[in-house]
Formats: sequence, C-alpha cells, structure tokens
Amino acid sequence: MKWLITLLLILIVAVIFTLSALIDPGFVIIGRGGWTLETTLSMFLIGLVVSWFLLHHLLRLLKFLWQLPSRFGKRSSWQLQQQAQTSLLRGVLALLERDWQTAEQSFLKAVSPNELSMLHYLGASYAASQVRDHSRMINYLNEIAVKEAPEQLAVTLFTAQLHWQQRNLPAALQVTLRAHSLSPKNENLIMLLSLYLQLADWPALLELLPEVRKRKTLPVEQIQRLENRASVALIQYTLRTNPKQAANWWSQIPKAIRLRPVVLKVYIQHLIGVKEMTAAESLLKEALKYHWDADLIRLYGDVETPHIVQQISYAEGLLKSHEKDPDLLLMLGRLCMRNRLWGKAQQYLEASSHLAPSPVTYKVLGELYTQLEEQGKAGEYYRRGLLLALETSGV
Repeated sequence: MKWLITLLLILIVAVIFTLSALIDPGFVIIGRGGWTLETTLSMFLIGLVVSWFLLHHLLRLLKFLWQLPSRFGKRSSWQLQQQAQTSLLRGVLALLERDWQTAEQSFLKAVSPNELSMLHYLGASYAASQVRDHSRMINYLNEIAVKEAPEQLAVTLFTAQLHWQQRNLPAALQVTLRAHSLSPKNENLIMLLSLYLQLADWPALLELLPEVRKRKTLPVEQIQRLENRASVALIQYTLRTNPKQAANWWSQIPKAIRLRPVVLKVYIQHLIGVKEMTAAESLLKEALKYHWDADLIRLYGDVETPHIVQQISYAEGLLKSHEKDPDLLLMLGRLCMRNRLWGKAQQYLEASSHLAPSPVTYKVLGELYTQLEEQGKAGEYYRRGLLLALETSGV
C-alpha cells in the first residue's frame, strides 16, 4: 500500500510540474568567465534530478566494490564455520559409537576458528586416551587455550579425568590440585581424596580432611573412618620404616584422632613391644576417659609396670561404673595373677566367664589352676576353651 501512495504522489508532482512548465517554462543562466549556459527552468530541474540519481548510484557502486573483499571473506568464514560444525558433529557421533579413530580424525578435519576449537581438541584428546596414545592426548590438550575461569576449570578437571583413566596418578593429582586452586568445590575435594587414597599419601590426606569436614563434603562418619585409616596407616608405615620417629609422628596427629581406640591401639601395641610401659599406661588411662573399648581394656592388662598394686587399684576403680563388663573382669584377673593374688584372680575370672564365656577367659582360668596345681580344673577349662574356639571358628 505504501508504494502505491508513493507512486501516486510522484505522478501528482509530475503533472503539476508539467503544467507549470507549459504555462511558464522560465529560464536559468549560468555564467563563468567567458562561458554562458542558458536553459529553461524545467530542463535545469530535470538535469539536476538525473545528476543526483547518477551520483547516488555511482556512490553505491563504489561502496559495493569497496566491501566486496570483506563479503568474500565473510562468506569464506561462514563456509569454514559450517565445515567445523559438521566435523564436530561427526566426531561426537563417532564417540558415541566408540569408534575412537574415526572420532579423532573427524574432530581434527575442520577445527572451528573461534572458541569452539576447544571442543574439537577435547574430543580428540578423549579419543586418543581411549586408544592409550598418551602423547597425542597431551598434544591435543596443549592446543587448548582457555582464559576464562569457568572454562579453564572444566578443561582442567577433564584433563585430570583423562590422566586418571590412563592410571597416571601423579599427573592426575597435579592437575586436580590446580583445579582445586581455581575453585575449591566438593567435586575437586572428592577427586583429591580418591587420589591420595590410591597413592597412599596419608599426610596429605590428613591435611585435606579438615577442609572436607568444614565444607561438609562427606558425612561425619565417613570422614572419621578416613581419619582413622590414614592415621593407622601412617603409624604403621612409620613403625616399619623409621620406628625412632614414631613418637614424632604420633605427636603430629590431632589429639581427638589419637585417642580413638582403632588408632590408639596400634601405637599402644608398639609401646608395649618396646617396653615403654609408663607411656602406654598413661595413654590408655587418658583414652578410657573418653572411649570405653574392649581392645583398650585388654591392652591395659598387657601393660607391665613396676607398680602393679596401683594398676589393680585403678582397674578396680573402673568397676564402679562397669561392674558387669567381662573384659574388665578378665583384665583384673590377669593383673591379680601377675601379683599372685590367686583368690581375687579366681573371683574375677570366674565372674567374667559367667558373663561372657570366651576361649581367652577359659585359657587364663586354665593357667590360674595350673599355678594352683589343680590339674583337673585346669584341664577342664582348657577343654572348654578349645571346644568354644572350634565352635566359634565353625570347624
């Protein structure tokens, strides 16, 4: 509709102009120096319009010629982009089909000239990793130039995963630490924990666990199990390789972890083995204030100090709150036997066997009656202990 109105206006103006020219054509004189140009007003106006029309289209032609190279460049760039998108799509489809060689070739056939090139090299590196070509995988990863933090983090984590799949754990750890420095997210912490476990890097694991606890990355129970496992492994490793440094390592473990029975008993067994009975007794007494544990009770019975009377007195003091604990009664019986208090030893051991019969209790009762030269009772308890042991083992 607009073009119809425009055409109508043009016709009206043309008619008015023609009628005016017929009535009074007018004239225009242009002079310069010795030259003079004379024409009618209508012809001058027509010439002016024609000149404007020609100049306008000449300028448009010049602009088109000026932009022609860039237009060809844009078209060429668009074609390259289309080829790169096709290459990327074919590479992804080949990955889904687990055709690693085709995938790698497809990703590299036409690499996007922009930031999408990262996807080409990531896909190619993954395909190379699946055929165990570590060098090509690294070369493709080195081609990736990422500056923005989110993309850099994603690429770093992906690189760590590839190293992990290649069982190159030291490299995976190095890359994961870099990812953790970029963003200490829970996923990075989980990867670090897993790598430290596989590398048996117990000091690093213990150093990382407070951050895991602070960020609530894992349940508290699972964190405690990891702390126990790392601490026990660290103590055992130190005792095997450098037992003289055991006390130093022990002091570096947080007190809350040191006093846990599963951790403490490993170190107590070491102290008893090297005859450091005073230190062992002191640690056991402190731990029993917080944790009532059967293993710790039994270990206290293994501690042989010069002040056996004080040991018995301490253990009897525990009866006030644990009078029916079979492990405590067994431990008291052994201490009394060591101090040749046969009557009290018999009392405690018999009470322990009534509460919870066990092969160990029957064995100690057999030893007690052997000392009392009551061979009949000794043999009977040895027999009971053997039968109970066979029943327990399922033989």
